[in-house]
Amino acid sequence: MKETSLKLNKHFMALLTFLLLLPLVYFIPSLVALYISEDRFLVSLISVGIIVPLLSYCLIPMLLKLLANFSLT
Repeated sequence: MKETSLKLNKHFMALLTFLLLLPLVYFIPSLVALYISEDRFLVSLISVGIIVPLLSYCLIPMLLKLLANFSLT
């Protein structure tokens, strides 16, 4: 498998990060409050603990691979 490096503009990457974060920040805290706890601090702590790894290790790498494949074709 050939590894390709995709160099993106930092402003474009910031926009993509914002667009990925928006639904996560909107939905995950309310789900945590509904199913786990209503304590605001605990909801924030658990939500950030879910959102950051999800974004860092799943969504952004998947989006970068998708963009790299899209730019190669």
